[in-house]
Amino acid sequence: MKKLVATLLAAAMAMSLLTGCSGGNSGGNETASTTAATTAAAKEETTAAAAETTAAETEAETPDPDTIAVMVPPVTGDYPELMEKWIAEYTADHPWITVDLTNTSWNENPDKISTMALSGEAPDIVMNDFKMLGTLVEMGVAVNVADYMDPEALADYDQNALDYLTLEGTLYALPLYMTIQALGGNKAMMEAAGADVEKIQTEGWTWDEFLEIIKNGTVKDQTWGLTFASAGSSTKDFVNIFGVAAGINNDFTPSLKYAYTSENMKNLLSTVETLVSSGYMPNYGVEAGQRLVMLQTGQTMVTGKAMPLFESNVKNNIAALADGSALEGTVEDLEYVFLPVPTLENVQPACYGIVDCLIPCRNQNSTDEHLKNVCDFLNFLTSGERIAEVANQVYLPAVCESGRKAQEGTVLDQSDANAAASERCLGLVIAPPTGVTTEQSANADTIMTEVIVPKFQALIAGETTADDMYQAICDAAFAAFGEDGCETGFFTY
Repeated sequence: MKKLVATLLAAAMAMSLLTGCSGGNSGGNETASTTAATTAAAKEETTAAAAETTAAETEAETPDPDTIAVMVPPVTGDYPELMEKWIAEYTADHPWITVDLTNTSWNENPDKISTMALSGEAPDIVMNDFKMLGTLVEMGVAVNVADYMDPEALADYDQNALDYLTLEGTLYALPLYMTIQALGGNKAMMEAAGADVEKIQTEGWTWDEFLEIIKNGTVKDQTWGLTFASAGSSTKDFVNIFGVAAGINNDFTPSLKYAYTSENMKNLLSTVETLVSSGYMPNYGVEAGQRLVMLQTGQTMVTGKAMPLFESNVKNNIAALADGSALEGTVEDLEYVFLPVPTLENVQPACYGIVDCLIPCRNQNSTDEHLKNVCDFLNFLTSGERIAEVANQVYLPAVCESGRKAQEGTVLDQSDANAAASERCLGLVIAPPTGVTTEQSANADTIMTEVIVPKFQALIAGETTADDMYQAICDAAFAAFGEDGCETGFFTY
């Protein structure tokens, strides 16, 4: 009986529980539906919020559109085409960047840079040599490259090249190449004029030997013994390259005195005055692009400025005879020889070396973010395969590790004699002294542009004398540097 009651009680309790659950399930279904709807809505809101966050993050990660303006002269014969190719490569990986390219000539390039910089409209990247940096710093448009580049990227470049581009501890550009500038000649013509070309290339020559050879190589109304680019800004090249002949390797002496007021300069000007009056070279300005044309067409025996790469220009022009696109009057058997500059008495043989560079500039639209973009593109142009292609065309080793690596295996179409002469001249380059200030550099550039260049052009034309030109230089230099800051005696390195 007790067992039956217990069983009945258990059954009743079970029914009660089942009934309670049944009643609870009815209310629970409504709650579950509400909960599910709420959860779904929450999920939608979360998904929408996540999508908005992702979109915001993506927008934040994508840089703002930016335009970089570049102005360059024809660094190599096909540099404009190369630049277009590199711009396409860079912008493919950096689609927010647009590059506006302006091609300019060698002669007009320096003036354009200065004019645009003064008006606050300097291009973001320009090309010139290291001697213009002081002027750009004084104008307030120069950029400290190290502020906008990763130190690891800067470590790719050779320090000796960067030293040329540094003033008072600040780096203002990246190097394209370190080149040598001297003379080039027609080997057959020189030998006919009595030159021992092999000896000249391996040992150098004196000024007297040089004068005798260009005298013998001058044929009236047919061939000049020497033609040097001397029109416009090219006049600087004449002064710099032949300055080495007189022992002036840089604007400043090792003791940081201005060099163009020295006895060395006085000797150079007197020598050039004699050279011009001799009739062995033109007494008018020759455009930069014309002097190589004159060599290739037999109008001159020796030319300047000249660089090792001109051997390639000469060979390419001769090859163009096959399709009729060569220069009219091309000398078909011309063998180009790279030559050192002759030296005056008591002067040690040397060679004028220079670092050509790409320079970032500030303008009225510059911001830190923009300058980061500018310097990133600048580094792209001056490293790796891009700079290797330029270095190969100018017959020089790259001045950065990534460029030299990209050059590996390249065989240049350069004669052994010219390669050896180039190597010898590279070893004769005397780098600028350390410690030159921004102000000194800017003043030296101003005197070169406003006094030396126009006076030198007048000297070549016979419109002034060596003594008058020398005095004009001294007057300007004493005013800029003080007489104590100028070298007035003869100096050597």
